[in-house]
Amino acid sequence: MVTKPADLQRIKGVGRVLGKRLYETGLDSFEKIAQTGEEELSKVRGITHRNVKSILDQARELTEAEPTAREERVKALKQLRSEVSEKVQTLAEGTRARFQEEVAGKSGKKLSADLNKVLNVLEKIGESGKSGKRCSKRAAKALGKAEKRIAGLEEASLKKVRKGLKKARKAVLKVL
Repeated sequence: MVTKPADLQRIKGVGRVLGKRLYETGLDSFEKIAQTGEEELSKVRGITHRNVKSILDQARELTEAEPTAREERVKALKQLRSEVSEKVQTLAEGTRARFQEEVAGKSGKKLSADLNKVLNVLEKIGESGKSGKRCSKRAAKALGKAEKRIAGLEEASLKKVRKGLKKARKAVLKVL
């Protein structure tokens, strides 16, 4: 969806001035441009009859391509989030199995608190309505960092596991 006249410049043949004119006439999205007829579009000052068909075709292509790209990004982000969440849970199970005696005490409570914090932050990434292009890139980058931090913790000591979880949580918190 187009939010400003400058976004219309993605259509070849539409510059700053023509984008502004289209926006002012009510053709503020690619969908609206694609739905208008050739006669209506040619009434806009600055559009010649030979450019009308090209502009309509490009607007139709952009309306079809735009939602699918966004859906793919959101789907990939959700998949990455679920993978990281699974890794955190398997790390938790492995750590509890390796350090049964230590986990029973105070350090176990701290570890489970850290695990809950990480899982809560991961859930917030999926719930946030921010799934735009820029934000999903940032979220994917943060999830990649968190995944790297968690990957090396399978054989680490309890203290290093807690530190790694804390670093992973901080990396993901930067997105929110």
